[in-house]
Amino acid sequence: MTELQQDELETCSGCSCNGKILLKSQKKKKQMKKILSLLTFFSLVNLFCYSQQNNNIEDKFLIVLDIQEYYTKNKLSEISAQKIIDSVNYVINHTDPHKVIYIKSIHKVLILSLSFPFIYITIDAQAMSFDKRMNVVNDHIFINDNFSVFTIEKLRNFLKQINAKEIVMIGVLAEEFISEYLIEGKELGYDMYTIPEAIIGKSQKSKDEAIIKLIKKGIKIIDINTLTENKE
Repeated sequence: MTELQQDELETCSGCSCNGKILLKSQKKKKQMKKILSLLTFFSLVNLFCYSQQNNNIEDKFLIVLDIQEYYTKNKLSEISAQKIIDSVNYVINHTDPHKVIYIKSIHKVLILSLSFPFIYITIDAQAMSFDKRMNVVNDHIFINDNFSVFTIEKLRNFLKQINAKEIVMIGVLAEEFISEYLIEGKELGYDMYTIPEAIIGKSQKSKDEAIIKLIKKGIKIIDINTLTENKE
């Protein structure tokens, strides 16, 4: 270190405002990182949405994941629940009704009893109920008691039987199940899509981050405003 650098260091360390300057600099860096992340996100989304304008998803199969009262009544505010259900219904109404698939997850509850058996597991039927506001247009309903929808044997056979190639997935949760299943579906050879307006996230920030990761993995994004009307 030169004498000039040492003098500058000593002068800087002796300055009472040095700590404030460093804090302001760190805050500015964090703000810039957030801005760059948002710009990256919107740029990527705009790119994918632009390439898929005037989407007709009639030729794609739609999987609606876990729009159940367990989530919409217990995990979301009434306003948020109604907003996501409206978006989900909008997508369903723009899809060939024969190509809509519903997934219902099993919710198990541990019961403690004073009589035998003292501990047992039962299924919470009410939590499994679809939200009554959701449009159910057919009986293509599959129960998920596994780790992934693609491990449901009946669903796998159904997708094979109907020769599904392109799958759109919406519902719960962006950061967990939706992300995992979209990536798994792509690895199985399907062209996988999602619609950000029709998926639920733990927060807007975590949802946006999940979508960025999905885009980088090759998952295609559809803008809900570009859907074309279902002709049926």
